[in-house]
Amino acid sequence: MDCLSALARPLGLAALVLCVLLPAPLRAAEDFAFLPAVTFTEPASMQLLDITRAGDRLVAVGERGVIILSDDDGASWRQAPVPVSVTLTALHFPQPELGWAVGHSGTILHSNDGGESWSLQFDGYDANRQYLAWAQERVRQLEDALAEAEAEGVEEADLGELQYALEDASFAVDDATDAIDVGPADPFLDVLFLDANNGFAVGAYGMLYRTDNGGSDWKIAIAGIDNAYRYHYYAMAAGADGRLYLSGEAGLLYYSSDNGGSWERVEDLYDGSLFGIAAQAGELYAYGLRGHVFRSTDGGVSWEEVGNAERYSLYGGTRLADGHVLMVGSGGLVLASTDGGGLRGWRHPSRSSLSSAVETAGGDILLVGMAGLLPLSEADPL
Repeated sequence: MDCLSALARPLGLAALVLCVLLPAPLRAAEDFAFLPAVTFTEPASMQLLDITRAGDRLVAVGERGVIILSDDDGASWRQAPVPVSVTLTALHFPQPELGWAVGHSGTILHSNDGGESWSLQFDGYDANRQYLAWAQERVRQLEDALAEAEAEGVEEADLGELQYALEDASFAVDDATDAIDVGPADPFLDVLFLDANNGFAVGAYGMLYRTDNGGSDWKIAIAGIDNAYRYHYYAMAAGADGRLYLSGEAGLLYYSSDNGGSWERVEDLYDGSLFGIAAQAGELYAYGLRGHVFRSTDGGVSWEEVGNAERYSLYGGTRLADGHVLMVGSGGLVLASTDGGGLRGWRHPSRSSLSSAVETAGGDILLVGMAGLLPLSEADPL
């Protein structure tokens, strides 16, 4: 992937791609992405892209490898040591002590002490190698299938489909080979763990990886999903019914009833990007470009659009203690679901783009985005 192609495919607030226009060897020599993050004097004021709870602790991640922690419900913050300097886009703690953070250059970090320290589990070098191996195996499978079909005298139309598929697979090998030469570039945009062992990381250009051993091994997991054009995946969520949900670019929306082994696509819902997906009791919300919000009450099989006059893109959100879903986005917009499928909203006076939110133990709501940490209490009702 070159810089022009990256700029032609928008990734949303949580994944602005930095293209360094240097020859590949020089870029590798000047690659600071995997050096430890610098300590900043006011890290809570930097661009932050996600925030969550780790038991009683609050943890947020953002640009330049920043991870900050608060043990007093957000009154004060300190920066954790991090082994990388890439922008971190998302994090998840399935248990108070166990957390994962993901970001640019295919980075996956792990903490086993509530975010106090972090180790690198996976990076874009690993991702590139695995995608190349997958693409090469796909070519071999299609070559065998085509040879068998020709030997059996299959009709020309069916042979043509196999030939087109083989051509696409060969292009994928070329892309993967180029990625090996260039080095890690594509960002992960979300991470979800179902328990201490089973987790997923998703991101740009169809990146989908999973682990069943707490991240000791991450494996490419794109065989069971239909995304021939490698559209970006933006967000994952798990419902109370055990289903998994995945949203992305160009209206991508899927659900899985077998723990991610296979994915069913929701067709003809929306052509624009869906940057987030969240579950509340008995309901699902998918949201994204230009303020579009969709609601499902049958486990993601069917959806209806929720009326929203605020046409600001929605980038992220959280589930509140009362069961409602809070969504945040550009222009300081904050929306919350209401009983019966409506929306109520606020606008933060900073008009800053927001990417995530968390509810504190005291019931306050903290927002994060381009301007760092901001309290919802400062926002004006719409």
